[in-house]
Amino acid sequence: MGGVPAISVVVPSYRADATIGACVEALLTQTGAPAFEVIVVDSSPGDATLAVVRECAARHASVPLRCEHLAARAFPGVARNVGSRLARAERLLFVDADCVPASDVVAAAVHVLDDGASAVSGAIGLAPAAGPSARLRHLLEFKESLPSCPPRRTWMLPSACLAIRRDVFERYGGFPESRASEDWQLDWRMWQAGEDLRFDPILRVLHRTPSGWRSLWRYSRLLGFHSGAGRRRGGLPGQLFVRHPWLAPLLLPLGRTARAFGWCARHARGEVPFLALYGPAYLAMAFVWALGFRAGVLAEDGSDRLAHDGASP
Repeated sequence: MGGVPAISVVVPSYRADATIGACVEALLTQTGAPAFEVIVVDSSPGDATLAVVRECAARHASVPLRCEHLAARAFPGVARNVGSRLARAERLLFVDADCVPASDVVAAAVHVLDDGASAVSGAIGLAPAAGPSARLRHLLEFKESLPSCPPRRTWMLPSACLAIRRDVFERYGGFPESRASEDWQLDWRMWQAGEDLRFDPILRVLHRTPSGWRSLWRYSRLLGFHSGAGRRRGGLPGQLFVRHPWLAPLLLPLGRTARAFGWCARHARGEVPFLALYGPAYLAMAFVWALGFRAGVLAEDGSDRLAHDGASP
């Protein structure tokens, strides 16, 4: 396997054969990067995803690549935890299988961690030719991480592109075993402990956000559910709605929509005309999210069907 790499890149995957090829190809053709390794942790029922990964590896044998297949379905946080245990480097970079990393993302990850940060999340752009439903979904999930957003200290670090020191990751126990919002829960633990968490658009990926209005509504409720459940368990901001969950569908949809307009007006002005046109759809999406949030607050652990794999879009 050669010497110890400067950084280990971990890619969790599940039924990702349609997207992971572009992700791994971009990782294996990085420019200006120090020695690194790629670890793909896949829990798909068949071998289609790993077959795509192995084809990429055969074309780029100079970069060490390990494929780890899990027998049971693993949510992304669990797969990332497995990958971190297999990693040999003291720096970790998590990249989702539906992202296409920039050609210098590995070098950028080493740079930002060597600059003293505990963990840094990168800019998450939307892949070209995305339809309105995908664009709305992307704004719901990643508006604070758009490429036009400024570098800043923040506790909200999406794990779609996340560089973190290994000792920090292990100190806080890695990701919890939840279907979604596992990154927010880890982020909040680190932030409360005083770790140096940052957003920096020097790290860049393009996210291949799925289209489809039905999947948008289902995914909105899924995110809301785990946001509510995570706040109930982990004490994240928004405890007023944990104590009074009936307020969530009354106040959160308008609040989240207003925040989206305000944030984009300051940091992503190109999105404002789109939001103005699709404002009612964003409000409806935020309402579905709020219903999920209330369900997550009220549900016992694992009792809601959205906590399980069957809710995957």
